Amino acid sequence: MLLSGAWPLALLLALSLALPGCVDQPTEHRVRANAYLRGGDADKALTEVEAGLKSQPKDVALLILKGKALFELDRHDDAGSAYKQALDAGKDLKPTALTEAHLGLAMVAMRKKQWTTARASFQTLVDIDGTNSNARINLARICLQLKDLECALTHGVEAGHLQGDSEGVLFTLGRIYLVANKHDQAERTFQHICEVVPGAASCPYGVALVAAQRGDKAKALDKLREAVSRKLPNPKTLADDALLAPLLDDPEFKKLVEEASKGS
Repeated sequence: MLLSGAWPLALLLALSLALPGCVDQPTEHRVRANAYLRGGDADKALTEVEAGLKSQPKDVALLILKGKALFELDRHDDAGSAYKQALDAGKDLKPTALTEAHLGLAMVAMRKKQWTTARASFQTLVDIDGTNSNARINLARICLQLKDLECALTHGVEAGHLQGDSEGVLFTLGRIYLVANKHDQAERTFQHICEVVPGAASCPYGVALVAAQRGDKAKALDKLREAVSRKLPNPKTLADDALLAPLLDDPEFKKLVEEASKGS
């Protein structure tokens, strides 16, 4: 019987122990390393990877796994080196075979807040596959961070076309529209979240952002209360959102933040 979905750690390890007679050792180590990573044991995964690399030091899959394990261990510089080694070892492979290495480099750069480097990696992913909506929306977020609105809009809009039912994509696109002073588009995008994800706190929260930027404090506060009632994540950070800056001195806003923080 075929199994679907993620295989249990014990089963993957059992299968890996049964492999010696039919596959090469690097494959054994890859299977074990994958199993340990899925089980949350990055140390053991790294041990398996290192064992496999002793016989095949340029095995691309093992080098990518090494990067993943090191990243999980918060060894970001070492993880970046492993991903770069994977790209060098796989330079003759099809670009699609190296997407995980590029993604790994992007994640390392983001963790280190090296936005320009992260942007280059996500751009490479988009160049490899223009239908990669996750790469598109992450590239849009980074461009927004770098204050490149044209880039943010281009990739945010395309991500919306590719994955228009994603709350995360729509919320990011709404913020990009708002920063670009496209208030109507922003509000329509936030409202669309209510259609595809009924009950989502991000819908009224986004509408509140638009109202705040338009100077409609009453509507902004009303929508913020609705968002809080829908269990808005991290309500303590409301005052940190730059798009809510017009409300910072409003007594009702201060009271809302205080009450929301107590209830979180």
